Amino acid sequence: MRIKALSRFIFALAVTCFSVSTAKADSLFTGSQTGFCCFDVNLHQVDSTDMQVTVSLTNGAQYFVSSGSGNHPGFAFNLAGDPTISITSISGPWTLSDVNLSSTGTNGPSLGTFDYFIDNPGPGASKHNDGPLVFTIHDASGITFSDFIANGSGYYFAADIMNAAGNTGLSGINTRGSTPPAVPEPSSLALLGTGILGAAGCLRRRLLNS
Repeated sequence: MRIKALSRFIFALAVTCFSVSTAKADSLFTGSQTGFCCFDVNLHQVDSTDMQVTVSLTNGAQYFVSSGSGNHPGFAFNLAGDPTISITSISGPWTLSDVNLSSTGTNGPSLGTFDYFIDNPGPGASKHNDGPLVFTIHDASGITFSDFIANGSGYYFAADIMNAAGNTGLSGINTRGSTPPAVPEPSSLALLGTGILGAAGCLRRRLLNS
C-alpha cells in the first residue's frame, strides 16, 4: 500500500509540473505624482509582442477629462527607442481614432514630451468618464516592462483628469513601477516534470525488487 501511495504522489507531482501554465506577472506604476492627482498604470505582459495597459483613477480622482487650456494629452507614455507600434482593444468611450502614434509636448503644467498619446473624448468635461482606460500595445519587435521609460523631464506617464475638488488638469507619474518577480519558463517546468517521472519509475522498481 505504501509503495502504491508513494508512486501515485510522485506521478501527480510530475503531472502538475507539466500542466502548470506560465504565470503573467504585472508591473504597477503608482505614487509620486505631480499635478491634479491621482492615477495608477498597470502593465500586463500578454506575450512577447503585446502589453496590456490599464490606467485607473485612484485616491479620490473622479474622471478622465479633456481640459481646454494648454496641451493636455488624455494619456501619454514613452517607449525606449520610439518603436513603430499599434494599439488595439481600447476600452470605451475611447476609440482607436483617439490614438496618436506621434510625440507631443505638454504644458500647463509642463511634463515634457511623450512618444505616444491618446486623446480623451471631449471637449472639456462633457464626456468625462471614470475609466479605467484599457488598451493593448503591439510591437512586432518585442515589448517588455523595461521598455516603458521616463522622458527627459522624468515622467513615465501623464493623464488629464478631474480631481476630487472638481479641478481639471494634467498629472504625471515620475516613479518606476514595481519589478515583477521571475516567472518559470514552461520548458523548465516540463524538464522538471520529466525528471520527476524518471525518478518515480526508478524508485518504484527498486521498492518492488526489495
